[in-house]
Order: sequence, then structure tokens, then C-alpha cells
Amino acid sequence: MLAAAFRPMIQKSTISYLKSIFGILLLSFFVINLPLIAAGQKSFDKSEFAARRAKLIEKIGDGVAVIFGNESHPYSVRFRQSPDFYYLTGIEEPNSVLVINGARKLSAIFVPKRSPQKIASEGAGLREMPKPADVYGLPVLPMENFYTLFPRVLGDAKKLYVQLSPPDDLQFARFEIIEEDNERMENPLFGRISETKRMISLIQKWQPQIALADVSSILDDLRWIKTPYEIERLRKSGAIGAEGVKEAIRQTKAGMYEYELEAVARFFYVKSGARGDAFLPIVASGANTVIPHYTANNKQMSAGDVVYMDYGADFDYYTSDITRTWAVSGKFTAEQEKMYRCILEVRNTIIAMMKPGITVKDMQNAAELIYQKHEFQEEFRKSGRYVGHFIGLSVHDPGNLSGDLKPFAAGVVFNVEPLIQNDEKKIHLRIEDTILITPTGAENLTAGVPAEIEEIYALTRKDSNRIR
Repeated sequence: MLAAAFRPMIQKSTISYLKSIFGILLLSFFVINLPLIAAGQKSFDKSEFAARRAKLIEKIGDGVAVIFGNESHPYSVRFRQSPDFYYLTGIEEPNSVLVINGARKLSAIFVPKRSPQKIASEGAGLREMPKPADVYGLPVLPMENFYTLFPRVLGDAKKLYVQLSPPDDLQFARFEIIEEDNERMENPLFGRISETKRMISLIQKWQPQIALADVSSILDDLRWIKTPYEIERLRKSGAIGAEGVKEAIRQTKAGMYEYELEAVARFFYVKSGARGDAFLPIVASGANTVIPHYTANNKQMSAGDVVYMDYGADFDYYTSDITRTWAVSGKFTAEQEKMYRCILEVRNTIIAMMKPGITVKDMQNAAELIYQKHEFQEEFRKSGRYVGHFIGLSVHDPGNLSGDLKPFAAGVVFNVEPLIQNDEKKIHLRIEDTILITPTGAENLTAGVPAEIEEIYALTRKDSNRIR
């Protein structure tokens, strides 16, 4: 999925999904004998999250940190906790607040009480658990007592660490959320500040004597290098994502609708244990390919079209992000193949050079030589010399992409995403993989879906299990 530097406005339309549902039902009949990745989630590891909080405590010294969880919502999608809050707690409970006292090295969460009606309709929450601290390693305090207890938590602290840079979310990085916040505030009818800013303002008015500091930059540094616990989940997410995209390529046929390919991949994600999508899936064919974040997915594909799928899974809160481009007819034209071979060489070269010590700028410089060799240097420069983005709890995880000179370390996970776009010819091709930096090199977490041209051609020729 492209970072905001190369993101146009998302096209919106009303889509009928009846046909995609029909496709899923048919596909389920054909995949009985296909290998699927075993689902399953391990029991909660409270020591993992306690270790993360301990690292934050070291950073804030004798200060106090407040991290807000996401609000509950009425939408027909599964609730997902704020990445910062989840990173430190592993807790999904909506409308919660984490408070950490650095001097006392103590943490607790404030949680609202669920009404009897909500418990009856949705089940018990964290407050209704008999001993939540035994499970999660955190005391659970009543939210209605926040104003009474918070001054005791503050004690003599002189600095309060809050999210002055807004919390990221599943699909968007902090800098993208800032753009969304600015647009919301500029709306003449519905303009308002974000909930995070509102809550920080309330605390500041209530406790004006304490200086505010930004905890987001500290969390960005902590989240940048993944722990073994996180890497295990990222591997699983990558394997699930690869399997879904691979099956979508195999099922492609002229006359199908883009949303049918979306349905094929989503079936595999859910069947394999994903909790949902990592972001709104992009299945773009023909002229739609020049809308990099196109999500309507409602065009009927033709034999002469190129189609790409940009999609990924969310497994146990860790995301994958994969793009593959292929010909609906099964084979590229000469011009399309020339473009594809260029981005394929860029992808392979960057992955081969990835190791501790490498920087984003190193990858950009290597990519530019290859684009120049294939006569696509101008297209590369128009993209802002874009080569990819960081990934983890968010699909656009913390990390600076603007000429970043910060050397990668083992545990960094970066999505390599070379592309070529020609607006005049209405064509856009790209490839994308999730790459883990290891102590000695790199590991492609999404290698389960092929990218080499002959492998893609072979996959599109396998039509024995097509849903149509």
C-alpha cells in the first residue's frame, strides 16, 4: 500500500457485493484440497507487553505518560485498538486509558463500566473479568474515578507525556492522520479537533502546572525494531497474505469483476485465521491502475487489461502488505513486460542489498540506477523516488521516508514497493513485499506469492479450480 507521498484521493462508489459472495461460496467448494495455513492464536503473553512498558518507563524517567485507547464505534467492522495503546498493553477494550508513572515504575488502565444492556448484548468486558490483572499484568481501575485518582498518579511529576503527535491507526501513519485532522478542522460545518487533542486539552486545563511532552516520538523508536514475538506474527501475516493474493492470480479470467478477485483473497485470509484486512483492498485493472489507492473494485476486467492487487492481512494485530501485477489474459504485451521487468529488477536488487546498516536513501540510489537503465528514470523521479514504507502494527508503521539516513537494524520491517506509472497511457504497475531485516541480511515474509514473470504466467495458466 502506497504511503501518502504518492496517494491521491481515494475513489468512492457504491458497490454490489452479491457476486463476490457467490464467488466465495463457489471457491469454498474448490479449495477443500488446497493447502491452507493453519490458524490459531497463542495465549496472551503478559511478559511481552510488560517489557515494552518497562522500556517506555526508562525513557520518561520520573515523568508520567498517558496513552489513549480507541473509542468504540457503531460501524459494521470489527473494533481495532489504537496501535500505541495495543503495543503497550495487548488489550482491546474500547475507550480505555493507560497511565504510567515513571518514578514509581507503575502502570494501570482506566476502563469504563459496561451497562447491563451492553453486557447482555455484547458480553462482559474487562471490568467484569474476575482478575484481569492476573491475565494482562495491569491493574484495572474504574474510569469514573479517573479525576479522583489521577492527581495521586501524577504525584510530584513535572512532565506529562501525551500523544502530541496524533496516534496512527491500522491504515494511516501519524503524518497522514495529521492531514486528516487538518481537513476535519477546516470543514466550515463539521470542523472540530480530534478526540485525542480534546482529551489532552482537558487534562492540561485541569493540571496546568505540569509541562507536556510528546510520547509519540518515543513510541516510534520503540516500535521501529520488532521483537521476536512481533516477528512471529508478522511472518504469519505475510504467509496468509501471500496465499490469498496467489489464489487471486490463479483465479483471474477475462469477464470477472475486480471485486471477485478481492473476494477470493479475503476468503483465504479469513479461512487462515486473519482477524481482518490490513487496509482497504485495491484491485485495479485497465485505466483504474493509475489511481494508486483505488478501492471501488467494481470494473469488469477485459483480456487486454493489466490488473494489480494491493492487499494484506491483519493477523493478531500485525499486518502484511502485498502487491502483484499481472495480465488478465495471462501474458503481458511487449510494452507491459518491459515495464514489469524494470520494477522486478528494482525489487530483487533492493531485497538483495537489505541488511543492518542500510538506509532508505541507499535503496533509492540503487533503484534509480535500474530505472535509468530501463529508461524509466523520469517516472521514478515523479514518484518522489519512492521505494516503500515501514510496516508492523500499522500498515504505514513509524519511520521517516524523506531521505532517511537512519541505518536499519535487525528487527526493522520494511515494505519494498517499486512502481512505474504512465498517466498518458493510463497504466501503472507495481510489486510489493514485506521484508524483515535479519542480523545477516533480509527475509522476504511474503515470498509465498511469486513475482518472477514466468512464475506469474504459469500461475495464470492453472485454470482447473477457477470459480467461473
